[in-house]
Amino acid sequence: MSAQPTPSRPTDPRRTSHLQKRASLLPKPSSITLDPSVLIAQHAQLTGTHPITIGPASVLHPHSKISSASAPVVLGPGVIIYERAKVGLGMGEGTEAESRRSSMAESRRGSRIEGARGEGTVLGRNVVVETNAVVEAAEVGEGSVVEVGAYLGRGCVVGRFCTIGAHCKVPDNTHLPDYTVLFGVAERRVDRTLLLRPEVQEMRTAFHTKQLDAFRRLLPNNIAKWT
Repeated sequence: MSAQPTPSRPTDPRRTSHLQKRASLLPKPSSITLDPSVLIAQHAQLTGTHPITIGPASVLHPHSKISSASAPVVLGPGVIIYERAKVGLGMGEGTEAESRRSSMAESRRGSRIEGARGEGTVLGRNVVVETNAVVEAAEVGEGSVVEVGAYLGRGCVVGRFCTIGAHCKVPDNTHLPDYTVLFGVAERRVDRTLLLRPEVQEMRTAFHTKQLDAFRRLLPNNIAKWT
């Protein structure tokens, strides 16, 4: 018997050699105000329904997330948001209960302010939010650092040049004065080096500026996607 020719597979005109890119299902902010010098890396996310404002020279690393789903977000000049860090109300729902349990000692020290600040999140000049940190705070002051895996609850007000240690959980509506260093389980001290030596503060600011310059050289800028 002669071999029968194998019938060719019918061509489906709908099939293509390249997968079409799926449109994002995440809501886009009602307005995004970006300074032209902002660096937004590929895969950074800006979502929500309220305005987002990002000041000059700020840097959003890959997979960082800014959400205005519940309230506006404002990032001041020179803010750095590292990989997988999250900023905005509602970004830390999974850690909020844990924060309250692990930080009872902090609330007993009378650090709660009366009532929360207005809705929204504002990060001041040169604030740094490191990898996996979550910031739902009302305000974080100039030069403050939120270290790896830390959590700032809703309504928190953090002063200037504070340091929130790695994996620290700060309860809702907590007030931290300028130059506070938070570490361990609700332990704190005052950074007297920064407080009493202005030249150290200037060195820290200069180092931050060099970091911003390095990121501009190393990270491709995807700002055109958001303008």
